[in-house]
Amino acid sequence: MKKIATALLVAAVSVGAQAEGMYGGGGIGINSVDISGLDLDDATGFQFFGGYDLDYTIGDDITTAVEVGYKMSGDFELDTQFGTFSDSADGLWASGVVSYPVSDQISLLGRLGLDLGDDDGLLFGFGGGYDINEQIGVRAEYIIRSDTTAIEFNLTYRP
Repeated sequence: MKKIATALLVAAVSVGAQAEGMYGGGGIGINSVDISGLDLDDATGFQFFGGYDLDYTIGDDITTAVEVGYKMSGDFELDTQFGTFSDSADGLWASGVVSYPVSDQISLLGRLGLDLGDDDGLLFGFGGGYDINEQIGVRAEYIIRSDTTAIEFNLTYRP
């Protein structure tokens, strides 16, 4: 199922990347899970996504977009006397994104959406972006999901 979802998302991003307002990206995430009484190790995973800039703005400066992506959290591990417990939180997600420009190259980001995978439920995030040029940018975000939190570093590409 994960391979099919991944292939469909990559195909959609590849086809859509040719359209005006479309963009894609991906990167790494340092994922944490907090289960009371357990000390699970953080997991390093990765994600990729596609987005579309909406024509809707809030005020004069805040732009809006929608994004869909697939996250692979990596394995959370817990060593016990019975062996090592390992689990992950992978899956599709979708969110609305708002962006406020601080300068020509720097922007603040906020997101609200749904995780549709292993960590299903609401997701909320905030962070910042830096446009290296008109096509390439970098982002750093803090994402909170139902069971996990992540610090994500992504590269974005706009054709």
